[in-house]
Amino acid sequence: MSNQNGFNEASKKLGKLSQVNEKLTLDVLEEAAEFFVKVLKPNIPISLRNHKHIRESLKVKVEGDVVVVYFDDNSFYWRFVENGTSKQRAQNFVKSTYAQNKNKIEKIMLSKIVKKMEG
Repeated sequence: MSNQNGFNEASKKLGKLSQVNEKLTLDVLEEAAEFFVKVLKPNIPISLRNHKHIRESLKVKVEGDVVVVYFDDNSFYWRFVENGTSKQRAQNFVKSTYAQNKNKIEKIMLSKIVKKMEG
């Protein structure tokens, strides 16, 4: 699975700090991912069909040393909504939400690390 949501890059940068251990890095990434999910959910388009919406399938999972924000297996169609198709324009709800909240996500991550490093 490709992790192109920015959390992996941030983890690599944070991992270089010698006073920050892997558990703290995972905690910080998980907290930032939870924030991202919280701000992303209201931006997810709601389907007019009477079934489970992709908004309900958004999750955060920690797998070993990786934090993943993902949609359940049944919600593969979020990509069509995000990127568009030949018959539907792209809505870019994931990209735009991340771009709007990138600085806040970075502040969440850095503040917790700085607190830990200060003592």
